Amino acid sequence: MTQSAVIGLIVFVIMMIMIFAGVPVFISMLTCAALGFLWISNWSPTVLFTKFRTAPFDLAANYTYAVLPMFMLVGSLAGDTGIASGAFKSMHTWLGRIKGGLLFTVVAANAVFGACSGSSVAGNIVFGKLSLPELEEKGYSKKYSLGCIAASGALSTLIPPSMAIIMYCMISPITMSVGTALMCGVIPGLLVAFMLCVTIRIIGRIHPDAIPPGGGEKVPMKEKLKTLTLLIPIICLFGLIIGGTFAGWFTATVGGAVGAMAVVVYALVKKLPLKHIWKCIWEAATMEAGVFPIIISGQLFGSFIAMTGLASQLAKLIATVNAPRFFIFMLVVVLYIFCGCVMDIVSIIIITVPVVFPVLNAVGYSPYVLVITLCFMCEIAGLTPPIGMNVFATSNALRINPSEIFKGVIPYFICEVAVVMFLALFPDVILILPRLLGASV
Repeated sequence: MTQSAVIGLIVFVIMMIMIFAGVPVFISMLTCAALGFLWISNWSPTVLFTKFRTAPFDLAANYTYAVLPMFMLVGSLAGDTGIASGAFKSMHTWLGRIKGGLLFTVVAANAVFGACSGSSVAGNIVFGKLSLPELEEKGYSKKYSLGCIAASGALSTLIPPSMAIIMYCMISPITMSVGTALMCGVIPGLLVAFMLCVTIRIIGRIHPDAIPPGGGEKVPMKEKLKTLTLLIPIICLFGLIIGGTFAGWFTATVGGAVGAMAVVVYALVKKLPLKHIWKCIWEAATMEAGVFPIIISGQLFGSFIAMTGLASQLAKLIATVNAPRFFIFMLVVVLYIFCGCVMDIVSIIIITVPVVFPVLNAVGYSPYVLVITLCFMCEIAGLTPPIGMNVFATSNALRINPSEIFKGVIPYFICEVAVVMFLALFPDVILILPRLLGASV
């Protein structure tokens, strides 16, 4: 390794130590970026002042990043306008009578809701409140019910429009089509939903008391078909945002604005009080305010890493070892699980992309495969103790001790990690839909 790459590695290790010691992520990244710029320039403050003076403004003035608050607003309003409850009711009508049907409903509703929310936390909160009372009433194991609710929210990271995928594309060192990347998530998202349902059935076999038998009042087919109308808002929103972005009618940023405007109009048509709409706008703004310092500090730290050449040096080093690419991918998975113990998905993406992405791309993984697998791995990492953000979002919404959810989420966590491994071994599963639609991947 070159001297600058060694400096980059040392500073990266210092940053991770600070984060695990409890220092806020953005402060850790800013501090280590400043240290790194000084160190690599022989302690001359010129580079440090230049980077810290221009980067925050350039990023804040970047039109592209307006997409994030737009999709945050879409997700917030989707919960308050009844779109989520409509998805739950429709899926419950179709799946509620079979063994494990209520948990299947949670998974299916999260998959459908992901087509407009873009946020796993939104799904955790909304469906936790909607489903848990009925799950307990019907005799489902509370532990495994909570685990299913927390794990199912991760589907919003794969089902477009996904804020994680959009963010990954924006900070990736390789330019990619956001529309194509979003379409890459569809089949993996459906695969994860199916495997979560398989996991529920396995839990029912191993612990028969955890999943009560199906049954209940039979719903006529006419009523089932009628509930599909509840999915029309989601289908329209999905078609508007993803269809327009993928077809090239507008950029992802404009797509976010179009989606936000559409869901605001829908809220007005549903006669949602203006104070509720304002509350959702305020929630989106405060979420963005929490994320943006991490993005700015991440960009500064990423700029330092790029200056050191650490990523390219690691890629060359790994190439000389001649390790199988799947083995290298497994090491990254372990790193992500480790990071998920103390960090949220945004922090993991911003911190790891400058180092991990070039390395995995150099050993032969398609950029689009990396976007999907690593974004989902970041989300899965949010199920790990002690900080697991998805678990804490669910526990806060339901006023439940996080330890109860951590116990119940284990089988679902194993299931989702297994799917990531499968996608890494068979990457064409991710690429098949964009290829069928004529995209270049």
